[in-house]
Amino acid sequence: MAVVQTILDIIKYIIPALVVYFLMKQFVNGHLATEQMKIRASQKGEDKGMRVQAYERLILFCERMNLTSLMMRLNNSEMETVHLKNAMMISIQKEYEHNLTQQIYVSKQLWEMISLLKDNQIAAISQTFVDHGNQGKDTFENQLMQLGHTIDKSMSAKVRDAIRKEVELYFT
Repeated sequence: MAVVQTILDIIKYIIPALVVYFLMKQFVNGHLATEQMKIRASQKGEDKGMRVQAYERLILFCERMNLTSLMMRLNNSEMETVHLKNAMMISIQKEYEHNLTQQIYVSKQLWEMISLLKDNQIAAISQTFVDHGNQGKDTFENQLMQLGHTIDKSMSAKVRDAIRKEVELYFT
């Protein structure tokens, strides 16, 4: 009988302790779940902001790749044709490298279009130099301006349109 009484006394203490333990565990888990939801929500907001910045940077990249604006930004009267060509190509490569991290926030297809734009602009400058570089700086500049009006209108416009479409898909 004493053994049974001792077991009942132990059970009287263990059952309330177990009830309190499980209630506290549920409370703590519920509180942690709430905090995790708050953290995820704030991260989604941050992620959304980072995506917006990435799309903004890539639109700016497209504008900075424009052959006409590149030439106007980098050219000076004392610069020789070969130096202008090199400065433009270096500027494109640096701008691309500066924006490499943006590929994390955009689709693979969009990033491939951005890379293709960079490659096309470098190839256009290089080919124009091969075709017209020896005809003088003015001829080289004029040919780049004409290319700027044709290539930039088509390729850059397509990339900017793709950026806008992706933004619409993501944010609507």
